[in-house]
Formats: sequence, C-alpha cells, structure tokens
Amino acid sequence: MDKKPVTKVQLVGKEKQYYFIKFPDLKIPVKVNDNLYTKMLHSNEYEFCNLKEEQLKTQVS
Repeated sequence: MDKKPVTKVQLVGKEKQYYFIKFPDLKIPVKVNDNLYTKMLHSNEYEFCNLKEEQLKTQVS
C-alpha cells in the first residue's frame, strides 16, 4: 500500500465549539467542529505545526 503524505496544518483560532484550521493550499481557514478536530489531532494524516504537546492536551480536555 502507498503511504499518504502528512499534511501540515495550523490551528489559527477557536470560536465556541468550532476550530479554524489553516491548510497549506487554502487561503481561508477551514471551520471544523470539536469531533472532527479531535479526530484530526489523533490522525496520522495531519501534523499540527504550531501547537506544543502541552497545549494539545489542554484544548482536547
């Protein structure tokens, strides 16, 4: 099987239960809900570039 490349994304903001994630090829951040954000954090397909491990734990909790 071919291995998918990792997409580097950035969390640029949060509004209520929504997260705004910046993808490298898009000018406008994508708005995702808490469920999808949590799946992306634990996925091998995405790498959050600007967050430290400590920040990730506090935002998911």
